[in-house]
Amino acid sequence: MNAAAEAVERAARHLSDCHLCPHHCGGRRAEERNGVAQGVCRVGQQSYIASEMLHCGEEMLLQPAHAIFFSGCTARCTFCVAARFAFHPGYGVPVTAAQLAQRILQRQAEGARSVCFIGGDPAPHIPLIVATLAELGGRRQIPAVFNSNFYLTSAALDLLEGSIDLYLPDLKFGPAVGPASCGERLGGMPGYWEVVTQAIDCGLAQGKRVIVRHLLMPGHFECCTLPVLTWLASRPTVEVSLLTQYLAPARPRSAPTGALHIEELEAARQLAKHLRLVQ
Repeated sequence: MNAAAEAVERAARHLSDCHLCPHHCGGRRAEERNGVAQGVCRVGQQSYIASEMLHCGEEMLLQPAHAIFFSGCTARCTFCVAARFAFHPGYGVPVTAAQLAQRILQRQAEGARSVCFIGGDPAPHIPLIVATLAELGGRRQIPAVFNSNFYLTSAALDLLEGSIDLYLPDLKFGPAVGPASCGERLGGMPGYWEVVTQAIDCGLAQGKRVIVRHLLMPGHFECCTLPVLTWLASRPTVEVSLLTQYLAPARPRSAPTGALHIEELEAARQLAKHLRLVQ
């Protein structure tokens, strides 16, 4: 068995005993109640795609990207703008590896410069992603990009190592811990900082190109932006992309309200410049 086939087989085991993210749902992924899987993300045996397209909303070097938006997510961000499919894993259309491989080839022929696996979050769909890329083999001539919240286990990253060319992780929240921390209170991800920073370091150790996105949020400069950019500056090979499109939800609950102030944006840019971060 070659390495790609072996990775496909290992990835498929997580469909019935899932340990792709730190929620470690195990067999709950294969359990259904009223047709819905019982893991935290509620993604079951079948992957659904909410949409796919040639997309010019990614970083410039990836454009036009073949963006594949999977339904379902391992996070529960209170300000999620993609909630209609991120929190509904059966949204969209079911897809097989063979079908997705054919669509990637079509978009490649149409001029895509990358294929980007996005969400929701692509982590629960790693079995499909690994199988799709194995199906494509040498027919794929564009880089495969894993665009994720990076709330991942080492098992997930091991599966991706032989298939993914570029990691595009988010590092949204700062290093505070516990139920009141931004990562847990706003994102629904216990142990957020330790998990995501370790996953980023793992991606770097694999020798991959890593571009880290940081979403600027109103009122979160001291608790999130300052420690995030300072930590990233200690990883000189990391590239950084500052995102400014935060949109407060209509019913904010615990999410930051209002718009990002120009002073906060300028402070983040000046900090990135001072730290000599590659943008």
